Amino acid sequence: MSKLFIDDNAIELIKKELVKENASAMRIFMGGGGCCKRFEISPVKKPLANDVVFMQGGIKVYVEKELVENTSAIYIKFDEQKGLIIEFMK
Repeated sequence: MSKLFIDDNAIELIKKELVKENASAMRIFMGGGGCCKRFEISPVKKPLANDVVFMQGGIKVYVEKELVENTSAIYIKFDEQKGLIIEFMK
């Protein structure tokens, strides 16, 4: 089971996006298809059936179950140049 770590700058950015999008949480999932799969983060109003729920810094984050089962930790940080960065540790 993964642990979720979000830096303070990312928390503030996510809070602003949730208000802007009128959403209650962010969802992290595997997007794309074929050979071009990528990790995505998106504001949502509710989780999908098998999502795992995390709370940190006053925000709710839903993570696709398969990602949680295959990682030991998930790090979300904000970089001024690159935006939100999501890192998964095995």
